[in-house]
Amino acid sequence: MNTDRAFSAMSIAKGSNAAFLFYMADDARIFGIGTEPPIYGKEAAAKRFAEPGSGNGDPKVNVLSWSPEHADASADGTVGWTDGVWTFVGAPNEKGERPKASGHYLTVWKKDAEGDWKLEADMGTMNPAPK
Repeated sequence: MNTDRAFSAMSIAKGSNAAFLFYMADDARIFGIGTEPPIYGKEAAAKRFAEPGSGNGDPKVNVLSWSPEHADASADGTVGWTDGVWTFVGAPNEKGERPKASGHYLTVWKKDAEGDWKLEADMGTMNPAPK
């Protein structure tokens, strides 16, 4: 869970795009919560994140953070997972209100050749909008 916490801290400090690119394995897969197609691989993620309006590049504008609640690993300690709650706070709209969203996530981790945990797959769900 320490790696997942560090991942979230980097997202808050440097933006989620930078954090994902730092922690992703080269062959990682990201499954978003919206209608966007999945991202297959770090190179594809870098291209998607560079697109105008990708949203989470500037932590002064949009902040994506999360907190792991559970974790487990394989018996040999090379594959693991974390799950928890995420929160997004967006740029202020014309009324000065900051849009918010939250949900749950699951991240699959794999140790690389250096023994560092790298994100292999990430997926999330969104909580219903408050009524």
